[in-house]
Amino acid sequence: MFYLSLFISFTSCNSNNTLFTEMSSNKTGIHFSNNIVEKDSINPLDITNIYNGGGVGVGDFNNDGLQDLYFTGNTVSNRLYLNKGEFEFEDITDAANVTGNGEWCRGVAVVDINNDGLQDLYVCATLKHSGNERKNLLYVNQGNDKNNIPHFKEMAQDYGLADTGQSTQAAFFDYDNDGDLDVYIVTNAVNTKGFPDNFHPVLRNGENPSTGRLYRNDWSDSLKHPFYTDVSKQAGIQTEGYGHSVNITDINGDGWKDIYVTNDFISNDLLWINNHDGTFSEQLSTYFKHTSANAMGNDIVDINNDGLTDVVALDMDPEDNFRKKMMLNSISYQRYQNSDRFGYNYQYVRNTLQLNQGPRVGADDSIGVPVFSDIGFFAGIAETDWSWTPLVTDFDNDGNRDIIVTNGYPKDLTDHDFITYRNQATNIASKELILSQIPEVKLHNYAFRNNSDLTFSDVTEKWGMNEPTFSNGAVYADLDNDGDLDMVINNINSEALIYNNNTRQKFIDSSHYLQIQFLGDGLNKNGLGAYAYVYYDKGKMQICENTPYRGYLSSVDSRAQFGLGKTTMVDSVVIKWPNEKMQRIQNIKADQLLKVNINDAKTDYSFSKEVFAKNTLFKDVTDSLNIHYVHPEKDFVKTIS
Repeated sequence: MFYLSLFISFTSCNSNNTLFTEMSSNKTGIHFSNNIVEKDSINPLDITNIYNGGGVGVGDFNNDGLQDLYFTGNTVSNRLYLNKGEFEFEDITDAANVTGNGEWCRGVAVVDINNDGLQDLYVCATLKHSGNERKNLLYVNQGNDKNNIPHFKEMAQDYGLADTGQSTQAAFFDYDNDGDLDVYIVTNAVNTKGFPDNFHPVLRNGENPSTGRLYRNDWSDSLKHPFYTDVSKQAGIQTEGYGHSVNITDINGDGWKDIYVTNDFISNDLLWINNHDGTFSEQLSTYFKHTSANAMGNDIVDINNDGLTDVVALDMDPEDNFRKKMMLNSISYQRYQNSDRFGYNYQYVRNTLQLNQGPRVGADDSIGVPVFSDIGFFAGIAETDWSWTPLVTDFDNDGNRDIIVTNGYPKDLTDHDFITYRNQATNIASKELILSQIPEVKLHNYAFRNNSDLTFSDVTEKWGMNEPTFSNGAVYADLDNDGDLDMVINNINSEALIYNNNTRQKFIDSSHYLQIQFLGDGLNKNGLGAYAYVYYDKGKMQICENTPYRGYLSSVDSRAQFGLGKTTMVDSVVIKWPNEKMQRIQNIKADQLLKVNINDAKTDYSFSKEVFAKNTLFKDVTDSLNIHYVHPEKDFVKTIS
């Protein structure tokens, strides 16, 4: 009784001082902990990606109006928790039959795979030596029993999705604009082909096992459900990369979905531009001057409300000088030379925030490739240590998207003192002794509030995010349907964190909101790929691209959330559906869930006819003047004596 009283007193006090209240697992019933016990065969010296963690999936799996939670585990069982309301959850894993089958599970994609109105789970598996032990899992929702508990059937083989390629995450989307959902699967097979950080000619022929895969959705009359076919080769998806995360977006605004993959080690990130004919072209260097070096999670979302999507990618640059010196290597001129020699884009060890400056305009006023500028340092979000998930959304409902970053790695393998010790002790010390010498440093996650001027303020302590953890996958979701976004974080070797967002309770008059739920057609029940535009306050605008596969290894709340600050009435909402139909809804009261249906969209629109710039000050006249001079640079290093 004393403990309960102390807990109530603590949380009450905590909620008065911070944006988030960390909920006790005794309150929530969520005791999931992604525990990994090192031993001779399972350790970071032998398995490079051992501590890359697990993800979180959000979905209303029993259709009761409350968002449920699914956690993936590495050496522990996955767990499914049914939301009972008031931040109380019930573990229904065994009854639902979604344990993960003893596989090393990594990412989870929530999708209605057969468009029956029931949310399903696609789980990526990795690391196990045998392909049969790392088949991806597809848990198809069979509906509720008399106790309102959903039951699932594992059917990856039946759907053609039992991929064995050491998968990290999957994202469902319509790449060929035929109306149904295809899927891209990120692969990270780091232990199968040499040391991944050595320069070499980029493998673009699918030879490296660490190459992503694209599967096309083909309806099967005999099976009465979709069947997926690996079309990676014919689509041109053949370039290697040690993948961590994927985001689906129409980055150039042409009406066809593109693929952005963040990659670890020497491999560049990959930007697959849709060619409109079932194929893709890799164009990262055309769009970005440089990227993060060891890119982990990413999100592509408009951070300054100009209608253009920006790119957030995370790396492992520490905030303090001591850890910088202990963890990071210097960047030699030789690395720049090798990047040019082998055709790599430049990479830097830091978080990047690539601001979309709008498209280039051709001599004929045609719309070209967007211009991106990295403002990570200017924005104040570049240094958050060994980072994994960027949660980019409006947590305080003021109309500007904020950023929360999860970070932590149980063993500082890049610690320079340890590297020196390991090099000297390898032949004389036991593996157990060497493992015991790796430093372990727990750090807090980071919270950044958007200042609406392209900068962010560190509000980690103010928002109650200062507990040291080893955090990986994370999601935002309105777990209590009160209009603000709560947060769930999957940790290694400690219980998951559940944060209750207090915004609506503390700032009721300045935290109005609008949520949008998409209802698509029979081939895409959740309307993935649609756009929502919200117009308010005589000129303000926000945009959301409907895809839940964001951050790292996870699927966020699929309902679009728009913070409105003090605004109580929205002028209009425009929904653009993938079938080039649109609808406009006017004069909408704030503080509600707006359900939009593709059947109500009657107006035609075309991405190809949208104009981003008119009567520009400058025009590109290079070709018309026949000026094609290229300055040849002489490469040399000057020695100063």
